Amino acid sequence: MRQWSTLFIKDFKLTRTVFYIGLVINGLIAMLTLFLEKAADDSLLMFVPLAIAVAIHVIYVPLIVFVGLKSEGNLHLWLSNPQPAVKLLLSKVANGLLMVVISLVSVYGFSRLLIVPKFSLIEPYWTDTWKAGWFIFPHVIWISIELSVWVMVLWALYQYLKLKIGRWSWAAVAGAAILSAWLNVLITSSTLYRHVMDWGGITYKFPTLLSDPIQTYAGGYVYDLMIIVGLFIITAWLVDNKVEG
Repeated sequence: MRQWSTLFIKDFKLTRTVFYIGLVINGLIAMLTLFLEKAADDSLLMFVPLAIAVAIHVIYVPLIVFVGLKSEGNLHLWLSNPQPAVKLLLSKVANGLLMVVISLVSVYGFSRLLIVPKFSLIEPYWTDTWKAGWFIFPHVIWISIELSVWVMVLWALYQYLKLKIGRWSWAAVAGAAILSAWLNVLITSSTLYRHVMDWGGITYKFPTLLSDPIQTYAGGYVYDLMIIVGLFIITAWLVDNKVEG
């Protein structure tokens, strides 16, 4: 556990600049929000940059993971670490997860500071607004984690192919990414997928914000979890058995 904590601290140090820049950007977005509200004399405009700020967080964990992998410098030094690739990679994901949670909390804090003094709205509207926030934030983090494992497996594939085909490895990895995305769309849009995965329906209603409810399925989360775990295992296997070797 102590060795993993050391890894985690190292990963934080490698990516803290990106993290701090992200917090500054959150503050700048808050300032932009105030500027738009005053310039246009329309309080509803403040929701636009805040919503964009939250949506952008889907790339937060993959960005942190990618920067961490790139910042390692000499790949052989990283691979010489006695700990298995699972722990090395998990440290990077956990680091990104901690950072995205802190960043989203800061956006949430800015939202309260900016919105509460500007609006005197009926209770149902406020209830739906914060309920929507609690729905959106976990899903942003979930998507961000899923994208991060894609980044890792493509990075590991690139490191392996670089040893085999040299400069053409980027083209091969890009092709693999496009093919994987196409296969995922093909699977999730198929009738078989709907029959197998459309179970455990969960309906989210925000009547003051959206006319139609949002429908999700527990089966969809299970599918995503299988993808996350599967890609993570593939990445660790590639690093331990192909890249390092």
